[in-house]
Amino acid sequence: MITTMNPRVARLSILVFCVLGLAFGFLYAYRDSPTASRLLQTIPILSDDRSHSSNRPVTDKKPEGPPPPKYKPLPKNPPPLITDPFPLLATTSKDVLPPPIPAYNVPHPDLHHRYGLSRPPPLFIGFTRQWPMLLQAVVSYITAGWPASGIYVVENTGVHNSNRAGRLSLQNPFFLNHTTLRRLGVNVIQTPVLLNFAQMQNFFLDVAYQEDHKYYFYSHQDVLVFSLEDGSDQEHRPGDREWDTYDEEDKKATVLNPSAAGEEGYRTIYENCLREINTTATRKEKWGFRWFQYDHLTLVNRAALEAVGGWDSMIPYYGTDCDMNGKLGMDGWTTKHRRAGIINDVSSVMADLEALYRNPAITPGFVDPNPLPPDQEASIKEKSKWKVKEGSNGEKAYSNTTAMPTDPKAYFRILNQVGIDMGAHKYRDGDHQRNRWQKSQQGGLGEPYYYDPEGFARAFQLLTGAGMRIYTEKWGHQGCDVAEKTQLKLQDQWRVENDFE
Repeated sequence: MITTMNPRVARLSILVFCVLGLAFGFLYAYRDSPTASRLLQTIPILSDDRSHSSNRPVTDKKPEGPPPPKYKPLPKNPPPLITDPFPLLATTSKDVLPPPIPAYNVPHPDLHHRYGLSRPPPLFIGFTRQWPMLLQAVVSYITAGWPASGIYVVENTGVHNSNRAGRLSLQNPFFLNHTTLRRLGVNVIQTPVLLNFAQMQNFFLDVAYQEDHKYYFYSHQDVLVFSLEDGSDQEHRPGDREWDTYDEEDKKATVLNPSAAGEEGYRTIYENCLREINTTATRKEKWGFRWFQYDHLTLVNRAALEAVGGWDSMIPYYGTDCDMNGKLGMDGWTTKHRRAGIINDVSSVMADLEALYRNPAITPGFVDPNPLPPDQEASIKEKSKWKVKEGSNGEKAYSNTTAMPTDPKAYFRILNQVGIDMGAHKYRDGDHQRNRWQKSQQGGLGEPYYYDPEGFARAFQLLTGAGMRIYTEKWGHQGCDVAEKTQLKLQDQWRVENDFE
């Protein structure tokens, strides 16, 4: 039986549904308002919230997380990949020995006894990054006559045993080849953690205590050294200072007319350094440092460092030498610039280090591990005080022929010019580009103890700036002349007001 709905009821029902529809539509259109939001949550069919016990406002927007990182732009001119500068040792088996050094530079095993020393003093060379530069420095010392057994490379990389285990690649800034150094006959000491410059100097001092060395030497890895094989050398290099001499005879023997290789009285850079210890001790002088081209090669008197409290580790890099030199001067310990050999302060690497062994098959030349863009380089060449001799090929080579001399002394003259030009290249723009080599390796991502190379360089800059501020507040004085321009004493550190506005 079909029942017919009353027309009035039907019209009323339609009207009610229309009114409710309009009401719900209005509420949904303004659902973001607090009132409408609360009303909608009470109507399950229109609520997006599956938990009706929640009082959270309903929204169709997804919650936002932290914004993505904004990365710095990549370097416009990244340095080229480096190659090992000693191919002979890099590509041959471990039992292949390095070539022989010139016969006149071979050190006598008991040479130290001739200068009153019971044991040969160590030469420390600190290393943190850029393997090609270190290898060049080590090979140049060996071929100039420094006994390999007396050289101690101090690995200060912060990568723990990664280099010893061969786990880093050549492009990693902290890469160090222990195998190659062992083949050369040098020693490797490893710091337990990454040390700053002042801490590493104190580490050298600690080793000297442990090994009972009253005197020791330290050098930098950005040097290329030679003995005075050609006798007198009057070339002025960017890092040279005015040499101190004791008398006319000493001046003639060390600066004006030293004996050349093969002549009576010839001394290698190593023998001159041993002689300096003997000479200084004989003079009964209260001495602290003997610099052979400032601190690129330095003789250290352990007793002097003990007397002034060692290196200030709170001043990590540049500025810590100002502090040490000031303390020595205040306490009456002398420092002198002495001539022992040829030291080139460099930022480039020889293309093949076998040239240092006087191999006539190798044409000496060097490459910049982190070259400037061509337009900047051209601008520098126009105004440079230091002129670099141009070679005949893409690398900076210094012979127009492949027929190199077989006589080691004639070959040395070519090598000497290469060293001069490498120093000129480093200072071709004053001090502005001299440390650019420190950022020449950019690899190693994913390897043990990786540290971003650009970040490492920036952190170094920040620490350097902080160190200079600490030095200034420590002595209340600006500049490295704290001993010469003030009347401060050792006990005055951190106790005086600033002497500047």
